[in-house]
Amino acid sequence: MKRNTFGKAALSSLLVATTMVGCGGAAFWRPSAKVVKEKESGDKLAAITEKALAERDFVRALEAAEGAVAASPRNATYRQLLGRAYVANGRFVSAETALGDAMALGNSDPRTVISLALVKVGLGRNDEARRLLADNAATLPAADYGLAMAMAGDAAEGVRVLSEAIHDPSANARTRQNLAYAYALAGRWKDSRVMAGEDLEPLAAAQRVSQWAMMAEPSMGAQRVAALMGVTLNAADAGLPVRLALAPEAPADAAQTMMADAAADAPPVVEAAPEAPVAVAAVETVPVPAAEPAPVAAKPVRVADFVVEDKSTPKPAAAKPAKAVMAKAAPAAKMQKVAMFTPVTNGASAWVVQLGAYDSAAIAKEKWTRMATVNSSIAAFPVLTSQANVGGKTYHRVAINGFATRNDAMAMCRAIKAQKGQCFVREGAPGATPQRWALATKGRQFASR
Repeated sequence: MKRNTFGKAALSSLLVATTMVGCGGAAFWRPSAKVVKEKESGDKLAAITEKALAERDFVRALEAAEGAVAASPRNATYRQLLGRAYVANGRFVSAETALGDAMALGNSDPRTVISLALVKVGLGRNDEARRLLADNAATLPAADYGLAMAMAGDAAEGVRVLSEAIHDPSANARTRQNLAYAYALAGRWKDSRVMAGEDLEPLAAAQRVSQWAMMAEPSMGAQRVAALMGVTLNAADAGLPVRLALAPEAPADAAQTMMADAAADAPPVVEAAPEAPVAVAAVETVPVPAAEPAPVAAKPVRVADFVVEDKSTPKPAAAKPAKAVMAKAAPAAKMQKVAMFTPVTNGASAWVVQLGAYDSAAIAKEKWTRMATVNSSIAAFPVLTSQANVGGKTYHRVAINGFATRNDAMAMCRAIKAQKGQCFVREGAPGATPQRWALATKGRQFASR
């Protein structure tokens, strides 16, 4: 497909050259002390939203955007601004609704389409994202369409489009870096390093590709989108407020109006608000330097805390039968006490909540002990360890299991993060080893596994 819009409507959220270097986002900006006035006009509130977004005052931007939509609920531009404000605040569930409403009202400009597609990827709806992109392909800039398609799981299509785009006269560093990222998502690491090196020094290019490799695991789609868009995910997002929900358009002809008037005399029927999709667990991304691990933003975190699983890792030996009696050390009652879902106790859990990854088994146990001491949710669930290889170095990963579904695991991760912990959800690693680590409490030993 020939595209004539390569240089138009460039979307700032896809500037890989700036957003993928660090982990900046809404969480690291101090909100303004100003308060949005309730009676300001929609246009004025929209202008305030644009200004606040430009100044990265995301809290104020959201206040103004919600006010604008409340003032004029069927204004597509205001809905789009509201979606952008939700994205900036890491609220992907609300952003999906707001951006979808904007498109339903007629706003289908490239920024809206690309942002909505990426939000859907962040929420795990890759199929919907690809359909949205394909339906609007003719109007989207190739540099944005290609990378968004690769993020949505069709890396081959992303590489194809971006490979053509870099030969257009309007192609720039952003186009080339987007292609480098698409190569990485396709597993073409050598091509990714070569393309990244077109605009970066060799060391910087290697660091960038290593960073992408750290988020290459399929289950880390939400983290990749958050890093690309330069935001920090908000796992507490409950969805668009009911007061801002898009109501159906009023009847157009006289007959409909008469029917509506007649219905007004009948007892009112209250419609239940649609159930909001589950928000994706918030996980901070971690850049990978060429040599020593570096902390994420202002938060000291080991680089290896979140690592890519090496499927070639030898399967650890099964636990000895004599130790099977310890398997009941984390009974269902103890797990249920700290969980808002029904835990799995028969070993059939396919999902785990990873707490970290460390240089040695001893450090892994020490870190778990510290976390479990201050967080009863961690202490109540069985512990699993597995090994992963990154850049030739072996890391020892610590996770807890007992979750029937991904949503259950995400709920637990949100609870952990609410107590200032760190975690992310992934599928269980083959051959993970149950551990019998225990906490000493008032003379009694509570074994984790």
